Amino acid sequence: MKTIMRFAKYILLTYCITGLVYSAGGYIHRNIIGKQEVFSPLIGIPSDMISWPWMVYADLKHIGMGLQDILALISLVLCIVLFVRKELNLNKSMEKDDKNPIK
Repeated sequence: MKTIMRFAKYILLTYCITGLVYSAGGYIHRNIIGKQEVFSPLIGIPSDMISWPWMVYADLKHIGMGLQDILALISLVLCIVLFVRKELNLNKSMEKDDKNPIK
């Protein structure tokens, strides 16, 4: 049960971090090209954090690779790599503790 909860926490955290990077990348890109924001960041960032996979798909399908798409995909890969590495290190330390019991 602990493993399932830890895995669910990692998935949710990765999803939120990638959504935040996608949203921040969009705000930065629009600021660089001089477009005004339609929504306040208080509304735009949470909605981007929830819907970033569909927005990346729509961008790739209709517009092509943009700055925020690249940042979101890099963020997704980095989060997955970091969490897998952390999980492997945790498993190694647990195996080490099992081999050397406290006397």
